[in-house]
Amino acid sequence: MHFTSNILMISPEKFRANEFTMDDNVFQSKKVADSKVSIQALEEFEKLKNTISDNGVSVYSIKDESLHDTPDAVFPNNWISFHHKNNAVIYPMFAENRRLERESGILRKLQKKGFNIEITHDYSSFENQNKFLEGTGSMVLDRRKNIAYCSLSMRSDEELFIKFCNDLNYSPVVFNSTYESKPIYHTNVLMSVCNNFSLICLESIKDNDQKQKIIKSLEDSDLEIIDISNNQMTSYLGNCIQLVDKELNPKLIMSSSAYESIKTDQLSRILNHTEIIHSDIKTIEKFGGGSARCMIAEIF
Repeated sequence: MHFTSNILMISPEKFRANEFTMDDNVFQSKKVADSKVSIQALEEFEKLKNTISDNGVSVYSIKDESLHDTPDAVFPNNWISFHHKNNAVIYPMFAENRRLERESGILRKLQKKGFNIEITHDYSSFENQNKFLEGTGSMVLDRRKNIAYCSLSMRSDEELFIKFCNDLNYSPVVFNSTYESKPIYHTNVLMSVCNNFSLICLESIKDNDQKQKIIKSLEDSDLEIIDISNNQMTSYLGNCIQLVDKELNPKLIMSSSAYESIKTDQLSRILNHTEIIHSDIKTIEKFGGGSARCMIAEIF
């Protein structure tokens, strides 16, 4: 099964703007967040979680109860990814305080919920070499065709990406993307591979050869390409995720700001393939620099 109806979400008990991720994340606000931000983030999280759950997806929601300073714990897909069946991969994180998210006891808590997860690969030791690969943030996986897309950045090391692809039998597609003259920090901000289509900001990929290679890969994978603009990317339209409900009906999860950025012709093309589920997570987007896809780790 290439899309799942089981997901992990971590509630943002300690949420704030993480000063250790601001330098290379141009999507993250540089403003100091006030004390209300954590409360607002929790409210947004609950609303998104319930909206997804109400649409037939099983949400395994876990509190971040560790004693560590983990302001980005709401984005679990960066430090862990799950693979068929009940396998998991652990990743090296760029920001030192994000490495503490791996110590949250999440796997133990999932075990109590009936998932006996086996870690097949743990790349976290690469942090000692200053090499990072932040899970399905750094990589967008086409699980149906076993193709992995990676836009290189400080958080996405090419050598480590190729190692992941060799270890898990994915074909690598490597490229560069920029926004405001900086490498885009995570690939899943600019693109998403869905059931029969892909949302991608081709404008952010300046090298024409790389762009054509990605277009060919997506077309060869029988994916309709829906090209989004830089403005839509900064509204997090690329940061969506395809799930299925219990009856295997496709559900595309995104934020309300992403949904509101969709143009009429794009909307009809998307709705040909999937229902759209959205919820307002503006506080998390503004101060966390990530959106709906970042908040979800698929469980297979």
